[in-house]
Amino acid sequence: MREGTTRAGFFEAALLAGGGVAVGGVLIGGLPDLATSKPSAKQDAEILNFALLMEYIQAGFYEAALAGNVLDGEMREFAETVGGQEREHIDFIKGVLGTGARKEPELDFGADISTADRFATSAFKLEDLGVAAYNTQAPNLTKGALAEAAKIVSVEARHAAWIRAIVGENPAPDAAEPPASAKRVISTLDGSGYVQ
Repeated sequence: MREGTTRAGFFEAALLAGGGVAVGGVLIGGLPDLATSKPSAKQDAEILNFALLMEYIQAGFYEAALAGNVLDGEMREFAETVGGQEREHIDFIKGVLGTGARKEPELDFGADISTADRFATSAFKLEDLGVAAYNTQAPNLTKGALAEAAKIVSVEARHAAWIRAIVGENPAPDAAEPPASAKRVISTLDGSGYVQ
């Protein structure tokens, strides 16, 4: 990241530009892009482990923001509610993956949780990224894994709409979710610096 660029600012730039395939120095290992893969149990595990990483990041983000005690009112309610649901998503995905579930990484959210405004901007972009990550990989999942992921993505979309409404953005700006490649989603997470 360039000096003076916030982590939240990186989310926005990366969603527009695309890029590499490492998260916090950890190679994700070939998440498939749309129309280039055939669903399989092995691929399901890779995709669900990436979804688990997203859930760890989201849950950790809300926990850290609440611990910093800079949120009040609806913003605090949002963080408490969504953070709890992200932890439930973690438990759900770990239940699906069993012993193949990745471990929770060390996380650092830096200044993105230092004020209510920074938190709101980062939460808005993080929730949009979460929806994009699930939607990007949906066609690459087997029917059974897709059914499991669908139980979460609809809730993630509600999270994104709620934080968008809080920050004064249109909760549903498009009739269909704009496409985002797996590489773009991974690059955005890598650039955030959240995963240590």
